[in-house]
Amino acid sequence: MIIVLVALNALYAPAHAELLNTENTTADTTVNSNKKAAPVPEQTLPEVSVSARRIEDERIDTTRAITTITTEDLERLQPATLFDAIRDVPSVAINGGPRPSGMSFNIRGYADNEDVAVKVDGIPKGFEKYRMGGTFLEPELLKSVEVQRGPQITSGSGSLGGTIIATTKDAADLLQPGQRYGARAKFGYANNNDEYSRSYMVYGRPDDRIDILFNYSNRQSNDIMQPGGTKLESSAISSISKLLKVSVFPSESVQLTTSVVSFEDSGLQPYDATGGQPGTFGNVIRSIEDLTWSETLQYRPDNRWVDFKAIFGKGYTDLHDLIRPGMSSINPLCTPILCRGNLNDYYRYETTNLDLSNRSRVIENKDWSLELFLGLQYNKNKREVSRYFDNTAYSQTFYPDGFNASAPPGTKSYVAYYLQPKLTVGRLSIMPGFRKDFYQVDAAGGTLALLEQYDQAATIKFRQESYSLGLAYALLPQNSNQQLTLYSNYGQGFRPPLVDEYFTQGVFSRCLSFFMSNGPDSQICGDLYRPQTSESTEAGISYQTPRLFGSDIQLTSKLNFFHIRTSHLLTSLRQNDAGEIVQDGWERRNGVEFESTMSAGKLYGRVSYSRISGALFDGKEYVPLYTVPGNALNITLGANLHARVDANISYRRVAQRTVVTAGGGSIPLEFGTQDGYEVFNAGIHWAPTSHMGFRLIGENLANKEYRLDGAFGGTIGNVAPGRNIRIVAEFTY
Repeated sequence: MIIVLVALNALYAPAHAELLNTENTTADTTVNSNKKAAPVPEQTLPEVSVSARRIEDERIDTTRAITTITTEDLERLQPATLFDAIRDVPSVAINGGPRPSGMSFNIRGYADNEDVAVKVDGIPKGFEKYRMGGTFLEPELLKSVEVQRGPQITSGSGSLGGTIIATTKDAADLLQPGQRYGARAKFGYANNNDEYSRSYMVYGRPDDRIDILFNYSNRQSNDIMQPGGTKLESSAISSISKLLKVSVFPSESVQLTTSVVSFEDSGLQPYDATGGQPGTFGNVIRSIEDLTWSETLQYRPDNRWVDFKAIFGKGYTDLHDLIRPGMSSINPLCTPILCRGNLNDYYRYETTNLDLSNRSRVIENKDWSLELFLGLQYNKNKREVSRYFDNTAYSQTFYPDGFNASAPPGTKSYVAYYLQPKLTVGRLSIMPGFRKDFYQVDAAGGTLALLEQYDQAATIKFRQESYSLGLAYALLPQNSNQQLTLYSNYGQGFRPPLVDEYFTQGVFSRCLSFFMSNGPDSQICGDLYRPQTSESTEAGISYQTPRLFGSDIQLTSKLNFFHIRTSHLLTSLRQNDAGEIVQDGWERRNGVEFESTMSAGKLYGRVSYSRISGALFDGKEYVPLYTVPGNALNITLGANLHARVDANISYRRVAQRTVVTAGGGSIPLEFGTQDGYEVFNAGIHWAPTSHMGFRLIGENLANKEYRLDGAFGGTIGNVAPGRNIRIVAEFTY
């Protein structure tokens, strides 16, 4: 498809087509962020700029597997969750749900929380809890979401699948030209679960050197209604989100930004939030408080040697589960002999992060250029876990001082440096990369006494080196008003074991004497684990033009093929028949991804398709790679029907997929099929004045009954929500 369009366009376009058009062109210069004052975006997509050296579409990276959901996309889609915002990205699926606390990302079949990194304003977020999602962020706060598929040089560990990078709004993104202060109020209602949402935002630039924004959002709902007319128990929402963001510009070349994002949620939820209907594990009264604070310094003087960025910040997540007797199998009903009383589980995660990077243009001339990208990172994730019963005698006997050996506390930290030069010679670009991580994982709490008893190390250290290489070749001359690029990327990634995996003792440990007669006497695996590693290879072709066939059609398309092999699966740690401790499991996956954006006058559209297949060896048997999502086709078409009316419709088709129906542990797995499905959504926006707008959004318009992907991507999940009609009213000053 891409090749045909390119060939036709090359034949159609004059040999010396005019390079720049005033309606689709920007100068090849950098505009300092302290001078911008952009209006609320209402333009057609894709946003393409043309310069004498390149064409740029901020939505699709033409040489890497990176897709960005822009401000304009978020305005049009009005997603209810961060997960809804990225569903149409190739090779991306959502596991668990539809409760926000039960959702997790699945990228290219990597389905665990620790396989997909999430960053908010540059700060990594991490949360480990049995069968629970760990991303708490209101989409109303977001300016953009970048989805990186596969490990990148800056992402480091925990990104085998990829990285989700969320960036919050600034006042400059909302102010009209010449405007100093502004405000926005947004009110929404959804009929499926009687959801009421409201958001209040104030922002301003009282001086050219300061940018201030504050947003408050509140969301309240009843239980979700499924297509069959039944309610999904314990799916009500009660959440509050806040954003405070302040940027200061001491000079033309310096920007200092402080960002504080908070989220609160509470209510009755399933203990197993990512699973199906409440069952074995029952319900809990759960409260969540999440806070992300970041400080960003950007220094961009007028020279080619320095483009420096420093990010420092902290993240805090506090969770409290209250389980009354009989609410869950974890805390059974009282008996005449024993009453444990209420059970209280407390989780606290504290993340500290420092990220320094600089990009230098070492050599710049007509024939070739050399850039050098350097970075230094530090991250520390501290995890505190405790369990208490009201019956203090029972609690002290089985959970002394709140210590739960099955969910141990601990700290994981690393220091890493990386370098990535980029050499461009004519039409050829070569971009090698090297990264080295120094990791340390420390046990804490009651685990220390358990390890000391068996003279087992409480600190685990290791180093990991990662290499990458990117190649790109432009098939068309640099002075052409279109780009056709061949590219290939190779990358290595790794994932260290969790604190849970290193130091757990009890039913979740893979080193129980029942499984491992030659294992450690403590039955805590410790340094028996090796990091899980991956090697990925991608190759593809991309095409961009701001004037297809000489018309006003802007088009960006990319076709990408990938192969990934993952080795040393953490789940394959075991004792083999010869009595050796091995970790020889592997996964192999192959995939194809296509994505395209287009605009033509008042029309716009977006298409994506992905297909993934693979195999898994768990150390005992060869099975299908059951974590991959079904093949997915997404089509969105829209039009500016009038200067004040915009409408769009989207179609999503997901093919059937392989799932686990039984087995696990020492029992061989059994497989079945989860049916595919089709879903239609639509939306219309009417702005009677520049200060007032109304949106009508329809989700699952056909009221189709289908299943979501279950926990870890390998099981059948909940029935999806039924038809949902949302109304949003927005008032802007």
